[in-house]
Amino acid sequence: MKAVGSVFTGLVGKKGKLFGQGERNAVVGYELAGVSVPTDHPRGRYAPDPAPSAPSRVAEKPFNIAAILRPRTFVYIIASTALLLFQIYNTLAIKVLSKRNEQLREQLRISTSISTSQELKARELQSIHNISGSAQALGLNSSPVPPVDIEP
Repeated sequence: MKAVGSVFTGLVGKKGKLFGQGERNAVVGYELAGVSVPTDHPRGRYAPDPAPSAPSRVAEKPFNIAAILRPRTFVYIIASTALLLFQIYNTLAIKVLSKRNEQLREQLRISTSISTSQELKARELQSIHNISGSAQALGLNSSPVPPVDIEP
């Protein structure tokens, strides 16, 4: 134990005593890496914190409202408000355009459906069966000779 009780050099070259010379097993205090570690309190128990001192009024600065109420601050607030309103306007415009787009798509589907049904009706009316029935009602007979195809 005497070798441990001798003077040692800390990590930063500071000297200190690890064990007190009077008490063999008591750690007195030491400095390690430039940090002083006092051990004058019993192990496992901590000393109570010192009573807080009265708050000093010198260190506290009063709130300065004039620092906030500068014209530059109002310009920043107006600019950010304008940007926010512009973004909200764009969002609402996109919503309206999207709704209009859906309405136009629905109209296009309906128009396509009507166009397709009219095309089918026109093909049905142009068919040979429909024309031959109307021709016989008018007194026209179909020719027994097949049609002549002209090839180029």
